Amino acid sequence: MRYIFLISMLLSLLGPSYAQGGDNDLSTEKLQKEGSTLLQEWMDGMLDFQCHGLHEALDGGVICPACARMHGRTGDAVLPLMYLADKTGEDKYLDAAIRLMKWMENVHRPDGSWMNDVNVSEWNGTTVFAAISLYEALYYHGHLLNDSIRSHWKQELLSAGHFMMENPFIYSRKRVGMRNMNVNYSASATYALYAIGEYCGVPLMKERAMEIAADLKSYFTQKNCFLFGEGPEIWKPTANGCFPIDLLYNVEESLPNLAYYARMAGDNELLALVERSMKTHLEFMLPDGAWDNSWGTRSFKWTYWGGRTSDGFMGGYYALASHNPEFIEAIRRNLHLLRSATYKGLLYGGLHYQVTGLKPCIHHTFGHAKALASFLEQPAIETQRKPLPRECPYGVKYFGDIRTWLVAQGAWRATITGYDAEYKVKGTHPMGGALSLLWHEKAGPIFAATMNSYQLIEAPNMQTSNRQYLMGGTPRIEMMAGGIAYTNLDDLQAQVSYGMVHDRHRFDVKAHLVDIRQKVPNGQIIPVGIHYSISDTLVSIEADLLESTYLMLPIISSPVECVYEQAGKIIVQKENCRLKINCRKGEMMVLPTDEDGRIVNPVPGFAFLPIKVIADNKNVCVEIEVE
Repeated sequence: MRYIFLISMLLSLLGPSYAQGGDNDLSTEKLQKEGSTLLQEWMDGMLDFQCHGLHEALDGGVICPACARMHGRTGDAVLPLMYLADKTGEDKYLDAAIRLMKWMENVHRPDGSWMNDVNVSEWNGTTVFAAISLYEALYYHGHLLNDSIRSHWKQELLSAGHFMMENPFIYSRKRVGMRNMNVNYSASATYALYAIGEYCGVPLMKERAMEIAADLKSYFTQKNCFLFGEGPEIWKPTANGCFPIDLLYNVEESLPNLAYYARMAGDNELLALVERSMKTHLEFMLPDGAWDNSWGTRSFKWTYWGGRTSDGFMGGYYALASHNPEFIEAIRRNLHLLRSATYKGLLYGGLHYQVTGLKPCIHHTFGHAKALASFLEQPAIETQRKPLPRECPYGVKYFGDIRTWLVAQGAWRATITGYDAEYKVKGTHPMGGALSLLWHEKAGPIFAATMNSYQLIEAPNMQTSNRQYLMGGTPRIEMMAGGIAYTNLDDLQAQVSYGMVHDRHRFDVKAHLVDIRQKVPNGQIIPVGIHYSISDTLVSIEADLLESTYLMLPIISSPVECVYEQAGKIIVQKENCRLKINCRKGEMMVLPTDEDGRIVNPVPGFAFLPIKVIADNKNVCVEIEVE
């Protein structure tokens, strides 16, 4: 098979690639070999940070180079380590796994749970994910352990199962009781409890898993079959009929674990729902293998290639790939993207982290190694090649359950969202008719949404910026008043309309400027309008502005890319193309940046060229093209 690599950044950092043409047969054996190579590279990189002989409280733990501490969920790496121990026969992986699980006693509690962190967070709901990894390690590779260690691990697994049984407010999704627990916990508990019940011979755990699964069948939206529940007030639709949905937690934890459960339990009704939902979510994968979570309720943990603390989608999607060959293509594309974000054995939390000096949190490496190992545990299959849904230039698709439009026109891929389901914390994701993502087959990502206001919402699982400047990366109309930013991005009442105008897709947005708490500046309602036009050759953004308002266009650009002005245009020289930003109406300027000429936002991990456009007679118009 011939691969055409479209590289828009440094080869060592951003090499998103997607195949066009080539043979129809796809060898999953070859794909799994590539995955195994990357997994070994990750685990070797992680073991460079595993402690040896410093102190009994540290031995076996893994120090994170970004966070300067040991993450309590590092035990999830027991599965990839045991996989490599079995595959390679090298004692270092088995020894590392045993010492890692011994270190996990630092976060193990008498009730059978594991804490998310040591003396940082007492949250222990993540026990479900540790249990899944330990179960799979024992199920596939327990024969490598001596009787004493195997028995001890099995007892800890059983204790974790009892903890989940005794804490339904975390792992059950009944309509009564606590409603603010995210759905990824209960969805994953179906697999964890059923697997532990089967492995340890506890029928009651299997029964509880089936009860949870039966309730979860009502957590899929009616139109598009999204799994919802990543946020509060889950049974109360928004004004636009939306429910809290996060793409990454769905594809990287909830749906895979529901698929594993449904197969084990023979729940064909749930399996059909999960398969349909997986197909819906796959509509949001870009041709370079990236997940477009620019609109999700928990997009504050978006890394472009996947989630910051979620596991990964590969194993779960592969489990249903025998009659869904596009699932295998998704795995292949994403695997190449993950490799492009890997440097010296560690997976970086953004495609521009390494080049801009942001350190790699080791959470990304061990978390996604776990999901990659789950994929590699499964046998190779024969299938036919099928492109990704978003690979085809189909025009426009509308997803009413999230009030979001996907555009696939020529070489352009775009996302426009009026989604109005908020998370527990305000300002986590763009709304208000935002152009939350713009991508081009040559230039790669051009716009990618960030939090409307950058916050360490989950401080133990996020990174601060060590640079002077920090700003949002979502295109927006903005004004500053009293040090507070007011934009269209938090407007819950924005109106979005779509239609074809000649040969262009036209989106018209009517919004008003608010802060993340829906407050207007100085008690004054400020209406604004945004108009997006997308054709085969260019993207046009127009804005209707009032005094003191302006259009912000944060253009994604690595610091190694040359930027210059030519005939009133700002041009970014990419690896194999030129990105041109032409201001037809208004005045365009580049705002102050750090010394490397960029502003970096840790989520989703891009460097931006901050372009501000002020009005000429209350209107601005900017055209973006690639040549």
